[in-house]
Amino acid sequence: MTLSRPLVLALLAFASVGSGLIVSIVGPTVPALAGRLHVGESALGVVFTANFLTGAAATALSGRLFDRFGPRLLTPFGLLALALGALAEGIAGSPAALTLAAVVAGIGVGVTNVCVGAAAAVLYPERRGATLNILNASFGTGAFAAPLLAELCLTRLHGYTLAYVVVALVLAVPVVPLLCGLPGARRGARGDQGAGSPPPAPPLRALLRKRRLWAPITIGALYLGAEIGFGGWIVTIVSRSARLDPAGAAPLASVFWLALALGGVPTALLLRRGVAPVRIITLGAVGVVGGAVLLLAVGHSLPPAAAACALIGLAFSPIFPLAQALAVGVAAEDGAGAEGGALALMLVASGVGAAIVPPVQGLLLRGGLIPAIAPTLLCAVGIAAISYRLSRARLAPRG
Repeated sequence: MTLSRPLVLALLAFASVGSGLIVSIVGPTVPALAGRLHVGESALGVVFTANFLTGAAATALSGRLFDRFGPRLLTPFGLLALALGALAEGIAGSPAALTLAAVVAGIGVGVTNVCVGAAAAVLYPERRGATLNILNASFGTGAFAAPLLAELCLTRLHGYTLAYVVVALVLAVPVVPLLCGLPGARRGARGDQGAGSPPPAPPLRALLRKRRLWAPITIGALYLGAEIGFGGWIVTIVSRSARLDPAGAAPLASVFWLALALGGVPTALLLRRGVAPVRIITLGAVGVVGGAVLLLAVGHSLPPAAAACALIGLAFSPIFPLAQALAVGVAAEDGAGAEGGALALMLVASGVGAAIVPPVQGLLLRGGLIPAIAPTLLCAVGIAAISYRLSRARLAPRG
């Protein structure tokens, strides 16, 4: 590598900020996008579907490609695709052009979701949990900043194009430095390979046979379903419970996402004190349970509800990056070089959770506060049970 490890990690963190921006910039600009393209907002559903399906396919493929060829080419490629997709979304003049831009961005999302995290884990194998926690906090920072950027551009400049241009620039900045600084394919003879050739990625069935890998994969699926569901529905839940206008409850979403981003700080402190990642996951899940119970008690009033949302965001923060670290730890135990494949499996499972839990939670809204919060509470209980069992059985891989 021609760049130092801290500098490469800083570039990956900057890339994660960009990933958070592109994921969160679309929602606040949907009405403006629909107005510019002269279509109904519901007609843009095909754009989201194209982005999701392309991203899911790219995620599934990227793990094996990462393990085969390394991060040097794939990671910059993913960021470049994201940057081009963001720019194209900002200037698209027709629904067809916007859909094509979403496909390009979806490719970038799938590749970067796997490669940025896997590259950081390979870069710092001795501190995977702390490293992935930094990337998660960076992503959360971008996700929090995106609606503010969108609002600024829409209110002051009366358009969203500049917001997408800014996102594209943030994503493009790390491309060339990472192309120079990231390691290439891992080299070394294996079996009957020629000397210096990259080792083959282990087959998918070999990863699926690792029973300990299923624990962090399940945690990831429960987590992302709960996080997306809670973050997406919390404004509606509290506005109905407290009989508020949705605009009055809107700050709750910002409180939640900001707390989720800031939660990386206490996570880092716990890791520095030597607390095992699996124990931090358990503490986080218990914190989410506590926050959900508090929200059930005070959800009729906005200020206490905001405190409950902040607690849930802080408690959610360490779960996903540390579960990723556990998954990578399992994949790397035998030196097979399957970090990318393990992360891809976890992200695909997490996508399934995100596709199931939020719609179910939406259906439960009409039942009142308790049914609406129940999916968050149940997912957190499941995560706590799995992580506690791991810690008690001493089967948790090193993060």
